[in-house]
Amino acid sequence: MAYGFEAKNDNGKVIINDTIENLHFVGKATHDSQYTGYTNFPTYSGANDTLDGNTICYYTITCSGTPVPFIKPTDYSRWTAIIKQSVSGQTWTFHVMCSGASTSNMPQVYCFVNADDIAIPSGETHGMIVFKADGSTKTFDSRRQPLAITGGGNALPPVDPTNSSGLPGVTNNASWQSSSLDHDFRSSNQYTAYSDSNINTSNTMFSCPSIAQAVYSRVINGYKASDIPWYRGGGTQEHWSTAWWWVMYRSTFRLRSGNFDAGWTNYQAGYWYSENYESGGWFGGGSGGYSSGNRPYDNKTINRQANAYIIADSSRYD
Repeated sequence: MAYGFEAKNDNGKVIINDTIENLHFVGKATHDSQYTGYTNFPTYSGANDTLDGNTICYYTITCSGTPVPFIKPTDYSRWTAIIKQSVSGQTWTFHVMCSGASTSNMPQVYCFVNADDIAIPSGETHGMIVFKADGSTKTFDSRRQPLAITGGGNALPPVDPTNSSGLPGVTNNASWQSSSLDHDFRSSNQYTAYSDSNINTSNTMFSCPSIAQAVYSRVINGYKASDIPWYRGGGTQEHWSTAWWWVMYRSTFRLRSGNFDAGWTNYQAGYWYSENYESGGWFGGGSGGYSSGNRPYDNKTINRQANAYIIADSSRYD
């Protein structure tokens, strides 16, 4: 290009030019409702039954253009992330998942769109506008509260989302009817910390969608062989049992003073138990068995890759 406009910061990074459209503040999404779940394993009560739990909040905003949402925590100790974003007409819905089952201190969602998708604020008659080469598409408009990015980077949650040392696995030939969980599926201690001096716990907000998902299971297979008395034909009667705990996780994030943390929060969970046995035994009778609970998803991790995050100062837009 022979002509154009470009502004750089003190680090030589381009913050405004006439080719890339800056984002501008369109408003806060409205918190409509929420539900909580999975503070423990359904249908199971025993050792290591406690999970972190989650609260999924629903937010909506009506605007033209595609909004980029930023989460402003109210309780900075909680893990949060946007796990779904959808649109109907011009109304956008965001599903924000928070760790824990408390419905108080829900986060705020700040939304940003391109300048042409926002009306000029009342009374704003002076400022600076940068256009693309077509002379009509705005890349920047100082009157429309442009997004000022204060930091960012790439974040990756750890491979293992569980607090116990090592991943949960499979045990075979345990005692028949073994059904006591020996693994801690909570995630409070499992995260990757990224240092960022621009982060504080009073007005920092971030944008980083949840893309990584993981499912892990603990399986205990039990077995017993009982002798059949000679007067009932002899031999053995075999018994099998399976106890299966599973958790599905979504990647979530936390802001601490000077740190951006990438971790996990349990999204769904289940417990499945099954046992069966052959006919025979001391008292005779036929074979039998039963099962309860929900079978799990297959163990799998998807989309675990470096995920870009952006941070900004929410107080600029309040």
